[in-house]
Amino acid sequence: METLSRSEEQVMTALWECGRSATRREIAAKLPLDCHWADTTLLNFLLRLEKKSFVRSEKQGNKNLYTPLVRRLTYCGAVSEAHLRTLYGGDLRGFVRALADTNRISYADIERLLRWLGEYQAANPEYDYE
Repeated sequence: METLSRSEEQVMTALWECGRSATRREIAAKLPLDCHWADTTLLNFLLRLEKKSFVRSEKQGNKNLYTPLVRRLTYCGAVSEAHLRTLYGGDLRGFVRALADTNRISYADIERLLRWLGEYQAANPEYDYE
């Protein structure tokens, strides 16, 4: 899967947060506060995303509606796996260790992760955990 620029990711995140097809204005309203882009800048990012097959646009009246063609979970999983391979040689423990050792996750976060992993394993007993 093609990776996106940080700005393209911000636009996709805003569109995913809309929860449905959305207009440029609806997408702009979901962007982070530090994105002070002109309307044309946002339209250019949406056009790029359309060329990369991440969104589809369709005319509705005098507006375009933008629909995500890639699910957030699919993109996040692909990008996360690529970063994990590139930065940590595929070692998930190294990733978590880096977060913990640099105080980017708390002990409470680690406890929640451990609980979730136990729940996930119990709910997916057929999964190969080796």
